[in-house]
Amino acid sequence: MERYVNCIAHRTSEGNLLIGEDYTALFDCGMAHCADGTIRNVRNALKGRPLDYLFITHTHYDHIGALPFLRKEWPSLRLVTTQTGAAVLLKDTPRRVIRELSIAAAKDCNAEFETAYSDDAFHADVIVKEGGSIPLGGLSVEILETPGHTRDSISFFIPELEILVVSETLGFLLPGGPLYPCYLTSFNDTIISIEKCRKIPYKYLSLPHTGIVPEKTVTNFFDKAREVANVCRDFILDMKEKNLNQEAMIDMFFQKYGSEKLFAYQPRDAFIANARATIACTLREFAPNG
Repeated sequence: MERYVNCIAHRTSEGNLLIGEDYTALFDCGMAHCADGTIRNVRNALKGRPLDYLFITHTHYDHIGALPFLRKEWPSLRLVTTQTGAAVLLKDTPRRVIRELSIAAAKDCNAEFETAYSDDAFHADVIVKEGGSIPLGGLSVEILETPGHTRDSISFFIPELEILVVSETLGFLLPGGPLYPCYLTSFNDTIISIEKCRKIPYKYLSLPHTGIVPEKTVTNFFDKAREVANVCRDFILDMKEKNLNQEAMIDMFFQKYGSEKLFAYQPRDAFIANARATIACTLREFAPNG
């Protein structure tokens, strides 16, 4: 698709480019150690035009880590997120975690990047909310708040191209499957987000860490997203019923969902951190007095 270009520089990274008549936009910019490759891919696709916007689906390091390097390449770049996302990016702890996990990911991939960047690069320039739209000239980007993976998760719809760019709230689909549950802050919000996206009149789905996928790959995608979330919730509640402690739950979660195929995309430490968050939010919502 000429106006929606996959610029992902590494399988674990991000970056899909939308080229409007007046403005251009990147959906997520991926990890810091992939910044040079992402910038090169974007620059080649833009053919001399600037990159105007960066729309982020959420504020995790593997989706936003390359931001300081993109700002250096395109100083007028405007980062688009919600008020919640903007608040996260101004806090010291998220900035520190982005840096630490970026360094760890680079080590896992035997890669390097310049770590002397300024954390001040992590700030929002444009605040959006549910129902908002940003025109790019002949194309527009509509905002869908889809919390569940994080509180600041956003999905995007490009009506002129019938492309729905979904956040990780709906899950992460490994090449060839399976679909993994990715809710970290709220199961209930995740189900609401899935049903919201289901109603969008899309023709093409752009998935996290992948881009547009063939229709046969995502047949009944929203049914599957809901099913894997339900299975994950029930699995956790069953462990709670068996009176397992937190560490035992983590071990069981690892056995059920961990795999070398997944760890090629997600470091083990990040997997464990996410598992803790998924378990915690499930128990908070469904077993608050347990």
